[in-house]
Amino acid sequence: MKRISAIVLALAAALGAAWIVTPLFLINPFRPQTPARVALGRFLIMWGPWLTLLLLVVGALAGALMWKRLVSWKGRTLTGVALAVLAACAFFGRRSTFETMFHPLPHPEFIQADKSKDVADEDLVLGVQIGDQARAYPVRAMAYHHIVNDVVAGEPIVATY
Repeated sequence: MKRISAIVLALAAALGAAWIVTPLFLINPFRPQTPARVALGRFLIMWGPWLTLLLLVVGALAGALMWKRLVSWKGRTLTGVALAVLAACAFFGRRSTFETMFHPLPHPEFIQADKSKDVADEDLVLGVQIGDQARAYPVRAMAYHHIVNDVVAGEPIVATY
């Protein structure tokens, strides 16, 4: 029973870690992506919260079943590490890694171009025009935020860089 519990715990920890890490490689904003890779990454992200919670419960049960039979500190340490990995997976399965990496600018403030002191004439900007309203997003600021949520001419938009 101890051996089966150890195998279940190890497999749960490995699956949980793979489930959390794989989308980072599939949805990599710094290299070309295929629709299939993005779809698989989104699938893993969508089901991550439920699967990692299930794996944490299964791992905790396996750890509890074998805990009293573990007599060495090495076995208890490995069990504790596996449970910590599962707990971390359950935590990170509920966080948007990409929103953590790229901080959206939710409420941008705008001024007339001739009154701006932070944007030089030679600075690059991303421009959006809808109807008679226009916005310019400085590339220097977008390089940090990557995402700006805005409303132009009553239309919600997301500008990305």
